[in-house]
Amino acid sequence: MPNHRVDAASLSLEVKLMPKVAYSDAALTVWQGKDALQFIDGLSTNKTVDMIKGDIRQTVFTSSKAKIIDLATVFHMGEFLAVLTHKSQLESLLKHITPRILDQDVSIADVSSRNIFGIEYGCSNSKVGYYESHGGKTYGYVDQQYTIIVASLDTGAVFDTELKPFHEWRIENQIPWNGYEISNKYHPLSAGLENLVHPQKGCYIGQEILVRMTSRGKQGKKLVKIDNGDVEHKSITTNGEHQSLAIVRDVNQ
Repeated sequence: MPNHRVDAASLSLEVKLMPKVAYSDAALTVWQGKDALQFIDGLSTNKTVDMIKGDIRQTVFTSSKAKIIDLATVFHMGEFLAVLTHKSQLESLLKHITPRILDQDVSIADVSSRNIFGIEYGCSNSKVGYYESHGGKTYGYVDQQYTIIVASLDTGAVFDTELKPFHEWRIENQIPWNGYEISNKYHPLSAGLENLVHPQKGCYIGQEILVRMTSRGKQGKKLVKIDNGDVEHKSITTNGEHQSLAIVRDVNQ
């Protein structure tokens, strides 16, 4: 009978560990109530109303002028929604959405302080749109190339705080990020979030402007990767060693 024993040291070399970095600006809120999912759907760019337990989906809350208020990552946990947004934008987001709850069955609680947040990047995710939870950590597969990690405090999870390699990777792969490309200066189409603007969903704040831009093929600006020195510094959103991300006027429009 052939020997099928696998050398553990050899096997470990085949397992490539992806780099992880702290997601220090992440905020987490818990949304409860039978109207919570519909409420998010009615205020943001992507279709969320059809989500079920186990799904994860990103969407953008926009102002009446279609400018970004915040990018949200929605985890459908079954009896409630866990919504990851950003500490730097949370106050503005809550001011935007809270008055609109009215008599709907929606409650929102901030649980950021109970968790630690990280990003695993350089991945090859095959389960995009879903999440998994084990060992006190939830892994949200929001993109083929990166995963959002939410870990409870008692896991003792620690993530690298050196961001330069992560941003160089973002530049190479043209990945927009909060506080850089994703800000209230831009609308989702110019910030590289066009995949989060659902073309066939119901009304939401800012929809009319985004639909007009799309139908006319005139979104004004777009996110590009450029060699350093090829555009004015004011257009650069993420500055890298040799290349950068920039939001520039689309010369083809």
